[in-house]
Amino acid sequence: MLLDQNLKDYLRYIGIEKNLSKETIKNYKADLKPLCEIEKLSVETIDVFLADRAQAFNYKPSSLARHISSLRGFLKYLEEQNQLDFPPENLFTAPQLERYLPQVLSIDEVNEVFANINTNDKFGVRDLALVELLYSTGLRISEAVSLKLEHIDLDKGWITPVGKGNKQRLVPLGVKAAENIKMWLFEWRQKFKPRTDTVILNFHGKKLSRVGAWMVIQTRTAFLGRESISPHSFRHSFATHCLAGGMDLRILQELLGHSNISTTQIYTHLDNAYLKEEHRAFHPRERSF
Repeated sequence: MLLDQNLKDYLRYIGIEKNLSKETIKNYKADLKPLCEIEKLSVETIDVFLADRAQAFNYKPSSLARHISSLRGFLKYLEEQNQLDFPPENLFTAPQLERYLPQVLSIDEVNEVFANINTNDKFGVRDLALVELLYSTGLRISEAVSLKLEHIDLDKGWITPVGKGNKQRLVPLGVKAAENIKMWLFEWRQKFKPRTDTVILNFHGKKLSRVGAWMVIQTRTAFLGRESISPHSFRHSFATHCLAGGMDLRILQELLGHSNISTTQIYTHLDNAYLKEEHRAFHPRERSF
């Protein structure tokens, strides 16, 4: 794979030309190796990569900053070697870290997103089903686009997504979410001339890619005027709103598919920030500030 060879050349370059230590080179390799799984580098695919790295490291700013630094050096090298189709500077304008830390939408904002999706065309209903999977069930973007027809039981109100480590879990499907997904499956999905058994399809009737899902979400949330809303934002909002509503952390852990509860605990911090925002927005002595 070309990108894999580019990385090997880059690691050799920083070892010889920049005289970096073996340990530093090892760290660069660990940071950048997952990038080689991307078929083609673009602004969108790099966005997805960094968001995935942020999630993998539980949104620790220090770890994310290191990945951004490693990526910046590698992309600069690719640009100098004429191996990049776009200028990388725009990817790293300030604020760098905040762009990939969890964005939480308010309940009103989520409701606005649902209300602004036109259900009179096949793309609107498809996108509505995608948002339902992300927000109403809290799926990861990889789980949502990989969900198959056999994983949905509309009669019993359950879905069984396949998560990390190929582990399957049981997630309840709410009444409204079930209605919208049923509308997509039985009234509109066939218009895409399906060529796969995944629930969510792209224009060609194939599985919607993660980059495609990002573009759908950015299009459907553009009217909110907020930067960096991604598919992850709806999963974060699901978790935060569940906690704010009083859900037990262990139940949330099960719904999110976290193997370790320490991963779920990131949302307790998000919940505190969310409560502060809601207080500022609605308390009569705060509204004037």
